[in-house]
Amino acid sequence: MLPNIMTLAAKSASANNNYHKFTALQGFTVVGMSLCPFVFSGAPAGFNVDLNDDGVGVITALAANTAGVVGEWKSTAVGGSADPVTIARGSVVSVDLNFAGGTTPTADYTLVLYCLPSAD
Repeated sequence: MLPNIMTLAAKSASANNNYHKFTALQGFTVVGMSLCPFVFSGAPAGFNVDLNDDGVGVITALAANTAGVVGEWKSTAVGGSADPVTIARGSVVSVDLNFAGGTTPTADYTLVLYCLPSAD
């Protein structure tokens, strides 16, 4: 089965908890995630994101520290080493943006989640 693709993007986003936030209308399993920053401002030394399920980090510190270079998280379902992450219907899913260093850093980026639907 091919995964569904969920794309989240932002322009001039600063460090923030729950930058993207939604309620899962159906359960799904995250089998992969990719993060690609296009532009940084404020000269950060590092940039990463956390995917949260009801406020708990389930995929943390996915890093992409260089503009144009993709950071990836892969589960065993797509040839990686991490366990797939199941999100239940009704869960509040959120993404935290994290920067290291810099002066009021921001990023333009795209975050892609590769998901399989659950039977619920």
